[in-house]
Amino acid sequence: MCFGKQMRKLSNVLILVLATYLFSGCAHKISITPDTDSINRVVVDNKIDANVAYYMSQDNKMKEIITPGGGGDKITYSPYKDTEAAFRFVLLKLFDKVYSLDSLDDKTVIQTKNIKYIFIPTINTTSFSDSIFTWPPTKFTFELRCYALDKNSNEIWSDIIYSEGYASYDEFKNNFGLSAQRASKQAMLELLEKIDRSKKFNSKEGTK
Repeated sequence: MCFGKQMRKLSNVLILVLATYLFSGCAHKISITPDTDSINRVVVDNKIDANVAYYMSQDNKMKEIITPGGGGDKITYSPYKDTEAAFRFVLLKLFDKVYSLDSLDDKTVIQTKNIKYIFIPTINTTSFSDSIFTWPPTKFTFELRCYALDKNSNEIWSDIIYSEGYASYDEFKNNFGLSAQRASKQAMLELLEKIDRSKKFNSKEGTK
């Protein structure tokens, strides 16, 4: 009897573990790296003869985010690492040279590289799916908050860009991060347009 009770208890534990595993869902790795071809095709109105830098902390570059997918599963991705190259490419379209800073306090690099502006991005994302059978997200949102400092650490410009990307099963079955890549691409294109149209970045620093 004792043995039978123990077996039933063990069976109940195994069922509970299995149910927890099934209903908690898995986190699937995707890439949200945008296609830069669209960025490359943009013709800027005012390429600025100035060196700039951007700052992304190492913690942000290593950060992995988990957001909902479909079928009770989740997705995981690295928003800063996945989009850093595109962010840099946007700046290269608009300015002469672009550098990455390890610290905002690195005055030596700022002075020796003759850096005029420093861009600092903050990224927030969400994802959704209307499918109960497939896990890739059908909708992805990408919020980019970006501000720029002059070489004296004064904030001279800031903006918030919000974009959404969508993908259906027939589209994402060969690219699970498609909705995310569409959202991040749109955000980068809008960032390029906003900086290009701004009058804050010119020979008269901070002029409106």
